[in-house]
Amino acid sequence: MKYFAYGSNMSTEYIRECCPSAQFLMLAQLPNFHIEFRRYSEKYKGGISSIIPAPGEMTRGVLYDVEEKDFAALDILESVPQDVYRRAAFLVFGEDGQWHHAQLYQVTNPAGPYAPAPKYVDRMIAGAKEHFIDQEYTANLVALRQSLD
Repeated sequence: MKYFAYGSNMSTEYIRECCPSAQFLMLAQLPNFHIEFRRYSEKYKGGISSIIPAPGEMTRGVLYDVEEKDFAALDILESVPQDVYRRAAFLVFGEDGQWHHAQLYQVTNPAGPYAPAPKYVDRMIAGAKEHFIDQEYTANLVALRQSLD
């Protein structure tokens, strides 16, 4: 199954902690959404990301192939049983010029926005750099992280 990661799970090292089957397929984009830090995480001591509707904007991320059995572990990581995030199917546009059906996670009841958790943003930056996501997008994440110091 395809999974679109736009937050900390863009980092292959991090996602493989719960989803050892995760294999990078390509970069992808989710149109008409942007990222906001709309959930407070006790683990990270700050805001963690969700997609929020935003006509005309674009969320950049990573498309992985994940075995279906690993989605159970990913659901637990994303607190789906506690109704913190929900898994949903979206169409994302891949760097191959094709549309792909992919699973992704979205905060169930957005609150805040909260100041982003520095360690969480560090993982986003690691994933963006690892996969060579758009330089401007990565630079914006770096600037966001620097603003948190």
